[in-house]
Amino acid sequence: MFRDFGRRLQRDLKRVVDARLRLRQELSGGRIKPRPVEVQVITHHMQRFAVWFGGSMLASTPAFLQACHTKRDYEERGPSICRHSPVFGVLS
Repeated sequence: MFRDFGRRLQRDLKRVVDARLRLRQELSGGRIKPRPVEVQVITHHMQRFAVWFGGSMLASTPAFLQACHTKRDYEERGPSICRHSPVFGVLS
């Protein structure tokens, strides 16, 4: 989907992790010396379908209707209804 996405994501994640490790060391006054963390990003050729696949798996469960918000619910309560995901509370 994006050219060299895995390599760029790995580079950017490593940059964020290294910055957090440096900040932790600075905040501890140098007492804590964190070990380097190896960052690996693994991609798969089917990952572009992951969201669709997960949604179809959820839709095939009996608890699907309990986990969904209807258009009427959305119109009644507004966008704040989307801030809570009942999916994780219903499925066990």
